[in-house]
Amino acid sequence: MYFQVLCTVVGGLGIFLLGMDNMSSGMQKIAGPRLKKILATLTTNRILGIFTGIMITALVQSSSVSTVMTIGFVNASLLTLKQALGIILGANIGTTITGWLLAMNIGKYGLPIVGLAAILLMFKKEDKVRVRLMTLMGFGFIFLGLQLMSDGLRPLRELPEFVELFKAFRADTYLGVIKVALIGAAITGIVQSSAATLGITITLASQGLIDYPSAVALVLGENVGTTVTALLASIGASANAKRAAYAHTLINIIGVAWVTAIFPYYLFGLENILDPDHHVGAAIASAHTCFNICNVILMIPFVGVLDKFLQRIVPSDGNIEEDEVKVTKLSSMGKMLPTVIIDQTKNEVLTMGKYIKHIFFRLEELYEDPDKIAVNVVEINQVEDKLDLYEKEINNINYALLNRTLDQEYIEKTRRNLLVCDEYETISDYIGRIGDSIEKLQEHNIVIEGFRVEILQSLNDKIVKFFQHIHQGYESKEMKYFSDGIDEYNEIKNFCKTKRKEHFKDSTENIIPSRLNTEFSDIINYYQRAADHIYNIIEYYMKL
Repeated sequence: MYFQVLCTVVGGLGIFLLGMDNMSSGMQKIAGPRLKKILATLTTNRILGIFTGIMITALVQSSSVSTVMTIGFVNASLLTLKQALGIILGANIGTTITGWLLAMNIGKYGLPIVGLAAILLMFKKEDKVRVRLMTLMGFGFIFLGLQLMSDGLRPLRELPEFVELFKAFRADTYLGVIKVALIGAAITGIVQSSAATLGITITLASQGLIDYPSAVALVLGENVGTTVTALLASIGASANAKRAAYAHTLINIIGVAWVTAIFPYYLFGLENILDPDHHVGAAIASAHTCFNICNVILMIPFVGVLDKFLQRIVPSDGNIEEDEVKVTKLSSMGKMLPTVIIDQTKNEVLTMGKYIKHIFFRLEELYEDPDKIAVNVVEINQVEDKLDLYEKEINNINYALLNRTLDQEYIEKTRRNLLVCDEYETISDYIGRIGDSIEKLQEHNIVIEGFRVEILQSLNDKIVKFFQHIHQGYESKEMKYFSDGIDEYNEIKNFCKTKRKEHFKDSTENIIPSRLNTEFSDIINYYQRAADHIYNIIEYYMKL
């Protein structure tokens, strides 16, 4: 019998966890496009921040996801610490919705839901429909898993040794409440899912293996254990991101501290709201909701105080070199929603484009004023080095994103961002080479003048306009820029070919320094190669 119980409970738990994962990831994909709009409405108003946290957590069905995502936004300087505190408070309320779903006594419908979703999944090819069906299947797995765990644990009620074992963990004294809460925190910290431990708690209480006060004490501990995920996400993050993670833990610890201090009175109040003898699952979900709502109401007036306290206990980042190495806002977004990473990546690539336009203009200045060569070439090389770091950070986060299970739409957007990023970095390399060639000529007291400087000025102007048009096409997704860009590219190729011939003709008819002959030819080639890499972007978009 023991083996059968073990198999049923472990199998039920596995199916339950699989369902939670499917449901959470599915809800994230469905809610992802709305998330940015929700965050865009966020202001410094803490009440609005709380409602934002509730909405985000309700959409993605995971407080861990919303808090980790919030920490990522803080680390990327997209949110202030005070705004993050409001979202975290709201996330604690939003996560209680999961408890009510678990408390619904619909385990018998779990298998039909899974079966129906699986059958429909076989015949549906559209990604959006498949995501919704996988989410529905996740719901079915949750209820099926709970039903299996409940059935598996039922025989244990008749075994005296197991009854005595569970009696050892009773919340009938203050120390007993603390002990049970610590157990709930430890288990949740290990599995990193408060929903999973809440489901187990409801199942144990439903089978009479633990009483209602012990179940409430476990729920209190689970609220602390769930903060482990956010703490792990803050490792290596900025000081503000660490403060947000510590705030999440501190808020829940404070809540557990005051509730355990008045635990008998808290239970009395809960039992007047919902009788646990009538429906223990709903009563546990009610305890979870009441705890978080009361704690948020208590903490709202102290958000400013908590902000200042965390500013004091967590010192600001002191490693300047480390801050300089991180050039993008993508460094801690690994666990965030794909849409958030993709949108932020595009913003970073657009920033790379601004840098490229800037150093193109610095080249233009070299032709107009040779006295600026030394200073401008140094700046061009510094920007080129910075864009190398941009490419590295963008590649790291986006290749990690591609290793996750993504919809085809997200895969295409990620690849598009990576391709443009790679081409932009290569274009900056050629701009750097052009600057180096001009500086070498100056070191040998050779000045580009006459028709040659006019050629380079004209070529630089043509490629700047060409780049700006394609950059606008990448930003706006308007195909007109790419189709028009083909003519611009062909014009630049013909221009380079014609002017190269003029240069060689003059070098045969007149005596010019051999270094000028070589370096000028190289500069024309570098401009041509830069245009080739801009054209690579056109080719990619025209194939879509």
